[in-house]
Amino acid sequence: MSDINWISKEELKTANNQAKKIYKDFCEDDSQGEQSWNEIEIEGNYFDIECFDDDMGKPRTDTYCSIYATYPTQCGTWRETDGTKFIRLFTNTND
Repeated sequence: MSDINWISKEELKTANNQAKKIYKDFCEDDSQGEQSWNEIEIEGNYFDIECFDDDMGKPRTDTYCSIYATYPTQCGTWRETDGTKFIRLFTNTND
């Protein structure tokens, strides 16, 4: 994690705990479709949590959950996901 400068170790630990519930809900609720995005806030910093189902089988089998950095838009009112900065948090495969 030495080359990751967009999230601290403490933020990642907190995010991981928040993402566990988001991921669990995603895996149990296939009505959410193949992908879900959730914004989380940790001490004034914002991150996006993505849950994705590669297979769409029921029950969900090939899934993963990642955290992404975000940055404010030019107007400063909204945030965008930085698709180049992410960490895979959880993976569930049917292998």
